[in-house]
Amino acid sequence: MTPRELRDACPPGGGPYACPCCRFLTLEARCAWEICPECGWEDDGQDDLNADEVWGGPNGSESLTAARLRYADYAADGRSGGRDSVAQGGDGAWWSAAKQVLRGTGEADE
Repeated sequence: MTPRELRDACPPGGGPYACPCCRFLTLEARCAWEICPECGWEDDGQDDLNADEVWGGPNGSESLTAARLRYADYAADGRSGGRDSVAQGGDGAWWSAAKQVLRGTGEADE
C-alpha cells in the first residue's frame, strides 16, 4: 500500500491504529507524522511493502526493518514490559524516557 492509500484507509480520528514499528495501537492516524509513544517511530507512511528502504526524513538513516529489530531487542530484554509501556497501560516507553530527559532527571518516575 502506498503512503497515500494508507492515509486514505486510516484517516485521522478513526484510530487507534497500529504503529508500523512496534505494532501497538498508539496512532490516531497513519502517515500523519505522529510519533509512537511506545517505540519512538515517526509514522511517515513507510510500511511492510518498503520496510527495508531508508527514507531519511524524521527517522534518519534507519529503515523500518532496522527499527523493528531494535524495538524487538528492547522488548526481548524485558524493558518494554515495564509500567511505562503501552502494554501495561502507561504513556509509552519512548515517551516516558523522553519526558525524563526533558526534565533532566534521566531516571524513571516514581
